[in-house]
Amino acid sequence: MSSPDTTAQDDRITPRTLLPPPAVFNTSLPDELSYLITAFLPSHPPATRSKAFLTLSAFCQGTRNSFPVKGELPDPATVALVKIFQPLIIPCVRDPEESIVITGVSFLTALFQIDWESASSIFQLDGVLETVMDGVDLAPSAQLVQSVVYLLAQACGHKTCRAFLTTQSVKWLDLMSQVSEDLNIRAGATNALIKLLKGSTNDNAESGVADTVTGKEKVLANAMKEILVSGGDITSISDAVEGLAYLSTEPDLKDILSRDTVLLRRLFSLIPHHPSHPPGDSSERTSTVVFGVLVIISNLCTYRPLLTEEQTQIEKLRQMTKNESEQLSKISSFDDNESVKARIRRLLDVGVLNVFPAAIRVESPGIRTSIGKSLRSIVEDKENRGKVLQNGGAKILGQIINKQAPITASNPSDRTSQIDSVYIDSIQALAKLAITSSPVQVFGPDAGAMYDAIRPFSFMLQLPSSTLLQQFESMMALTNLSSHNAEIAARIAQAPNLMNKIELLLLEEHILVRRAAMELLCNLIAGSDDVFERYAGETNISNTKSKLQVILALCDVEDQPTRLAASGALATLSTAPAACRVLTSLPMDRRRAFLNIARLIDPSVVRRESGEDSEEEIEDHHPGFIHRGVVCAQNMFVNIKEQTLRKKLIKEAEDTGLTQALVNIVKSQTGNTNEHTLLPAAPSKKAGKKATSKKPAAGGQGKVAKADWKEGFKKKQVGVSDMTLLTTISNESINENLQKRWTNAEIYTYIGAVLISVNPFRDLGIYTEETLQKYRGKNRLEVPPHVFSIAESAYYNMNAYHENQCVIISGESGAGKTEAAKRIMQYIAEVSGGQDSSIQEIKDMVLATNPLLESFGCAKTLRNNNSSRHGKYLEIMFNTQGEPVGAQITNYLLEKGRVVGQIENERDFHIFYQFTKGASDEQREMFGLQGPEAYAYTSLSNCLDVSDIDDVKDYHDTIKAMGVIGLSQEEQTEIFRMLAIILWLGNVQFEEMEDGNSRIADTDVTDFVAYLMEADSALVQKVLTSKIMETTRGGRRGSVYDVPLNPAQASSGRDALAKAIYNNLFEWIVSRINVSMKPRAASAHIIGILDIFGFEIFDDNSFEQLCINYVNEKLQQIFIELTLKTEQEEYVREEIKWTPIKYFNNKIVCDLIEERRPPGIFAALNDACATAHADPSAADSSFIQRTSMLSSNPHFEARGSQFLVKHYAGDVMYNVAGMTDKNKDSLIKDLLDLIAGSGNQFLQTLFPDRPDPNSKKRPPTAGDRIKSSASALVDNLMKARPSYIRTIKPNQNRSSSEYDVKAILHQIKYLGLQENIRVRRAGFAYRNTFEKMVERFYLLSPKTSYAGEYIWHGDAKSGCEQMLKDTGIAKDEWQMGVTKAFIKNPETLFALETMRDRYWHNMAARIQRAFRNYMRYKHECARRIQRFWKNNKEGLAYAQVREYGHQILAGRKERRRFSLLSYRRFMGDYLDVNGKSALGEELARACGIGESATFSGRIQLLVSKLGRSSKPSPRFLVVTHKAVHIIVTTSKEGHAIYTLERKIPLVTIKSIGMSNLRDDWMTLNGAVTEEGDPIFSCYFKTELATHLLQLTQASIVLLIGPTAEYAKKKDKKAQIKFIKDESVTKNDIYKSHTVSVASGEPPNSVSRPPAKRKPGIVRPITSGKLLRAGGPSDKPKTIPKPKPAARPLPGQSTPAIVPDIMAKSAPSGSGGRSPPPAPPRNVVPAPPPALPEVPRYRAKFAFEGQEGEMSLQKDDVVELVEKDDNGWWLVKKGGNEGWAPNNYLEIVPPKTAPVHAPPPPPARPRPTSVAAPKPLLSSVSADASAKPVSVFPGMGSSDGSTAPWKKGSVSTNSAPSSRPSSSLGSKPPGPPVAAKPKPPPVAAKPGAPKPPGKPPIPSAPRPNAGAAPMGRPVPTKPVTAVGHMDLSAALAKRAQRIADNE
Repeated sequence: MSSPDTTAQDDRITPRTLLPPPAVFNTSLPDELSYLITAFLPSHPPATRSKAFLTLSAFCQGTRNSFPVKGELPDPATVALVKIFQPLIIPCVRDPEESIVITGVSFLTALFQIDWESASSIFQLDGVLETVMDGVDLAPSAQLVQSVVYLLAQACGHKTCRAFLTTQSVKWLDLMSQVSEDLNIRAGATNALIKLLKGSTNDNAESGVADTVTGKEKVLANAMKEILVSGGDITSISDAVEGLAYLSTEPDLKDILSRDTVLLRRLFSLIPHHPSHPPGDSSERTSTVVFGVLVIISNLCTYRPLLTEEQTQIEKLRQMTKNESEQLSKISSFDDNESVKARIRRLLDVGVLNVFPAAIRVESPGIRTSIGKSLRSIVEDKENRGKVLQNGGAKILGQIINKQAPITASNPSDRTSQIDSVYIDSIQALAKLAITSSPVQVFGPDAGAMYDAIRPFSFMLQLPSSTLLQQFESMMALTNLSSHNAEIAARIAQAPNLMNKIELLLLEEHILVRRAAMELLCNLIAGSDDVFERYAGETNISNTKSKLQVILALCDVEDQPTRLAASGALATLSTAPAACRVLTSLPMDRRRAFLNIARLIDPSVVRRESGEDSEEEIEDHHPGFIHRGVVCAQNMFVNIKEQTLRKKLIKEAEDTGLTQALVNIVKSQTGNTNEHTLLPAAPSKKAGKKATSKKPAAGGQGKVAKADWKEGFKKKQVGVSDMTLLTTISNESINENLQKRWTNAEIYTYIGAVLISVNPFRDLGIYTEETLQKYRGKNRLEVPPHVFSIAESAYYNMNAYHENQCVIISGESGAGKTEAAKRIMQYIAEVSGGQDSSIQEIKDMVLATNPLLESFGCAKTLRNNNSSRHGKYLEIMFNTQGEPVGAQITNYLLEKGRVVGQIENERDFHIFYQFTKGASDEQREMFGLQGPEAYAYTSLSNCLDVSDIDDVKDYHDTIKAMGVIGLSQEEQTEIFRMLAIILWLGNVQFEEMEDGNSRIADTDVTDFVAYLMEADSALVQKVLTSKIMETTRGGRRGSVYDVPLNPAQASSGRDALAKAIYNNLFEWIVSRINVSMKPRAASAHIIGILDIFGFEIFDDNSFEQLCINYVNEKLQQIFIELTLKTEQEEYVREEIKWTPIKYFNNKIVCDLIEERRPPGIFAALNDACATAHADPSAADSSFIQRTSMLSSNPHFEARGSQFLVKHYAGDVMYNVAGMTDKNKDSLIKDLLDLIAGSGNQFLQTLFPDRPDPNSKKRPPTAGDRIKSSASALVDNLMKARPSYIRTIKPNQNRSSSEYDVKAILHQIKYLGLQENIRVRRAGFAYRNTFEKMVERFYLLSPKTSYAGEYIWHGDAKSGCEQMLKDTGIAKDEWQMGVTKAFIKNPETLFALETMRDRYWHNMAARIQRAFRNYMRYKHECARRIQRFWKNNKEGLAYAQVREYGHQILAGRKERRRFSLLSYRRFMGDYLDVNGKSALGEELARACGIGESATFSGRIQLLVSKLGRSSKPSPRFLVVTHKAVHIIVTTSKEGHAIYTLERKIPLVTIKSIGMSNLRDDWMTLNGAVTEEGDPIFSCYFKTELATHLLQLTQASIVLLIGPTAEYAKKKDKKAQIKFIKDESVTKNDIYKSHTVSVASGEPPNSVSRPPAKRKPGIVRPITSGKLLRAGGPSDKPKTIPKPKPAARPLPGQSTPAIVPDIMAKSAPSGSGGRSPPPAPPRNVVPAPPPALPEVPRYRAKFAFEGQEGEMSLQKDDVVELVEKDDNGWWLVKKGGNEGWAPNNYLEIVPPKTAPVHAPPPPPARPRPTSVAAPKPLLSSVSADASAKPVSVFPGMGSSDGSTAPWKKGSVSTNSAPSSRPSSSLGSKPPGPPVAAKPKPPPVAAKPGAPKPPGKPPIPSAPRPNAGAAPMGRPVPTKPVTAVGHMDLSAALAKRAQRIADNE
């Protein structure tokens, strides 16, 4: 290790870090860079040389940048650098001193790597090469020779230097490569020769000389192989790899290298497999070596480049010009595709795929590029792609791409530009993998990896240089991704410019590319709403039309997959009405749309209809075409509603053969032409089905929401999630189901309430916070199987039923028990709540026990890297609120024998490796700590590191957990002291002396152990090598002897002490944790989590395995008893008949082990220990004899020194040797005395109880303790309600892709899963409470549900029974219990679920159709309102300016008739200066303005000339916010030139002069100037004056009189007179300061009123399916069936009644009219009186109505809907409504109403009017000339106020009405027939008669607004004339009418 000072010096290069340059150097470098001369010497540290490289490179680059001119010969930058460096290098190489020569050569070598142009120029100078070669000849030192070799190697890489090399230098290199003993020199020389050979070959190829391959390359390759295989330092290896990289481009050598497995393994071993590297030169050279190895791999895997067609033709022409020998020499037999595939297979066999995960850790763009190229070549062969995926190839490629171009949050939209095209190979390789397998297999279950893949695929698709193959592969990869789910498809569609590229490729000539583009587009249309809208939206019909034309054309191409994709896209798009309308509007050339659809369904019909040759054989027709064609045809007829268009479509369908094709399909499917086959399965509202249901009232808080429709669209599960529903029950079917789910990343499966978990051996991302929240508060059946669901059930049952809970996790080692326990604790800690700090502290402690106990209680075994070597039962204690208040851990049977010995490739407990690797320097000093390799207990098994375990990180986690638990620093120190004692005890070795006794081999070790134990060193040595024996006689103490121990006995005693210390330390830690987690408050309930060792069967099974398997037998017994007991009790309780299932009861095995009478195995062990306690071998023999008594048990077999027990999990053979000694489990007295005499109080604390030697009671053995612990555990578990998790291990290799069927079948068998399923299904496979059954399936019966609401009036049991009857299930398939319903077979439950799913799909389709129709209706109404607003708004601003113009004239000037026209608008910019027209731009440029113009126009400026009278001259005038600009036009060379003649700032204008006549002249009077005041004639004089006054805030005075005075020049005033002259017919005439003009309009004239517009085309919205076509009918009206009242689901509270807007009465005292009371419910009504007659009128005259009006014939009878004051009445005829003049109508006498049965009572109180002979009719006064307004439901203001577009408040003198109020309401009615009738309101839906006598809806107050805000009175509306109502009330009434009719 370097000292801190050295490290600090390496951080930054300064002249002080290097020796000063010798005096011989004539440096021309800057002073601050002079130290670089000696910086490249090999003696300097690598970091120094690296930073010197950077500094010199920056200097050279800066010098070159100072010469901007490029391309000159000679290059001036190179010349300048040569002038700088030549004086430095030449004196060095010519110096006699060797060190200076090395300095110059090293500097020149470095310069070659930085700036080869200047270096090669210096190298070619006269005498440089000769001097260098002479130097190595005269003084051939190794350092100089090595420097010269590296120089020549650099020079050989450049063409100009190769030509300069002499024969002497080449021979010298050849000599050095053969005879040199220094590997570095030999490798460098060989590398130089390789560069020279390869460079010469390339030079010859460029010059046209034939390339002749000699044997020299093979010789050099063999030399490099020899250097590489023989070993050496990193320098020689780096050179050898570089040389092989150069040679690996030759096909012949590729084959040789790929067959040399020794070389390949050596190359692959050079890749460091550890993520960290030491800094410095070794790290840099490691990167170089890694890059070289990857280049070799890439060259060996590279295929010949694929040529395009054009390149192929050019290559053929070139070959034709060469002779045959040249052609053959160019192409090698080892370079064809088959040879490359063979090479790749050989590389795969050697393990090349293991290289890439290690190499990717090295940060280098070149390395990442090489990996991408290699993988692209490997996956070229489809057979290799599976292996690449299994070895994480997709993940590596993703890392390569993401490291190069990570997605940044700063500019996420610019993602494509961030990817470098050099990584195109990596992207293409990833695309090939994405094409081969499903997205889950390629990217894993994490959707983030799939999202990240979209960007590179999109980049490769849009890259201009990408080939057609790359485009095809990227589209196929995106297609595969988009098929995964809709979210990914939507993200793909959002990629920048991707859709444009796909649409362009739809027109590609290549079939495969076009097919891929169409398939991708089909998926995006189906998965992305944006793409669907792009192709079927209504916003841009022309764009939609062009796109649909392309898809329609692709439906008729020859390529079948393209047609399938295009027809699928067309079928999806045809669900949109806009797309259907566009398809019907396409050109009817050959009836293309229907013709293509018919061709999809039945090509033969199309051939006959179109006159094609029907005899021609038709290809096999894909069934997908038929389905897509039928869907398209159905959608087009369903979505086209216009009758005229539908008739055309029917005619087209018949003409094109579409109808016949559909009939043929029906015939082929059903055998007849039944027309009902073509009808849709579930007619919806949109299809015309009448709906009479009312809108359900919302429930209160206590009501459970309706069934969730989203459940019908859940992702389909793989296999069955509950194996009680398996059709066939066998171990094989269970295994098959588990394998299906495990392969698809579904690791959890249920057997009833038992969770089966199969270890995935990878991170599936299923334990995130988001996943946890999905299970929170959910029932087990509502969510997929998961360990969180078991935790939720346990926590819920504890709170709901106030019962203790326990979770029993079982399975073999490595099956995932510990992970399941951790996830349960994670879930409970998250959901248990609690804001108190003590509660959070308990949660943290519970979670902290995981890393702490894993470190001390888990170890790496052959089966599991984190195997629990102890059992624990964690009890979490909760208060009555369900908050954790404490916890307790019970420990079971720590495998302490692992402390002192492990089998090969296993490890000791984790804490030993964590401690020895991660301890601090202070701890290492205190405990003399070294690495794990230095201790016998941790190193003898030859496994110090584990690939997926970071011991240093885990050590810090353990320290952190100790802090959370509350262990003090002193306690932590003592814990680590005990660990150090154990480690050093293991290093105590014993030697055998001549007498056979033992002695300490190294007393230094025991001295250090004594130091750590704070005991006497001599005593430690004594107790380890001898023991005290005491004899007894007749119960009295006898003699005491010191008995020496042999080495074996001493080693056993040492190990016993180490095991005892560790075991007691572990027990102390557990007890200390319990002290910290003791309850903070009274606990009410407990949740226990049992994580215990799994069943174990090894080659050598001893006492530990017997104890472990015994506990598992006890747990299995509990599982069987509780499962069967619960099942039997439930059937008895529910009075259900069932057949008992036979099962294996393992009680006989438990009795075999634990029974006392007759004695079991534990009892026999105890007896053997008691009778032969002195001699372990004698005790073992005694035990063997006693086991003979157990032979009567069928599950036991004695086999000499072994015995066999037939466990439930399999037969286990146990070895007796040492079993009795392990059973005794006690330390000898000497060791206990040693501990008692220790000065370390903590060590004494670990051994609190010492056995009393005088006690006659036998101390408990290990068997006794484990038996009592198991019994206590069983008692605890029996007191709680159990939940079970059965874990399964899929393979023994911890592989995430290997599924060992044989091993899993064995686990399925011994776990008893088959018996568990049979017991669960003995009577019935599924059962649930009546309430839950009704809640789940009430939708399936019309008697229990209506429109998704529960309507059953009986109890839950009767409702459940009725539901099961209505579904048609056979009676023997289900039974009704006392509280539950039972279903016999799984198929029955599947049928119920299928019906439920179908219900949701049908309802979803209905809702979609209704919603789309509603949106169409809504948008149409919105457009009408917008159109109305725009038509009234467009002239408002201009009219306001015109009104201001009238005001400023103030009746003082006669007006021209044109200016008073109604449509005259003050537009302002008449020359379009702001619009940027050609003239406007010229005028703006002439004025030099950058602002907008307020006014622009043409004028006639009065121009005075010398000696001549003034004359009007044309000009342009532009007014801006600052000035008035006058522009004059002149002509120059035939072109008009616009020049600013005058600019008058507005602030200088004081007044405007105008006459009082109708002329157009005006003057601008301002400040005194040389030019004078301008006077001009302007048609828009009033508007110009208006704008000038507005711009100056009316600071200008407008002077109007008979004359206009102005300043003609600076000091000269002039005046113009204005006279009337009726002879002037047009405009006015100017002559000699006099203007003659005819009379105009009176001065007080105002603008004409707006002319009456032509009546607009008003299209009433009466055809939508949300409406009904009301109106009378000759048939008697049927009373609609009322909707049943919605009821709460069973077990739920009554829903709260939501106030209805109809039922809310006006506030008291408002003067409003209160609605009559609702009729009483459940009262049988008396015979009804005569129904109130709807007023009917007869037409006296014929009336031809326009849009919105009702056309009448004489004597037509109509119904009156509404009267209006303006003479128009709203009437209904034949289901249609419209307006008609009232003076055309006369009333019809009423008829006696027919008597009908009374309707049933309503579902809820609703205000109804008292029946009267005549309904109240209201009339409304409105402006007859107002623009019609369409009213539709749902557009009322949310607060019940006036509509948002109305300004001002509504008059308080109003009452409710169905029409908006008018500002002209008080005016008298208009003429008999108004010019503009009002539009009809929305018609009611057909089939629902209007309820008689319904009162008007009050517009205020709003429901639920019963109390006014504080300090503000409640607004009320006094009752006045009936017939007035604001727009919001009208909308509310319309919405209520729709709701009542639904």
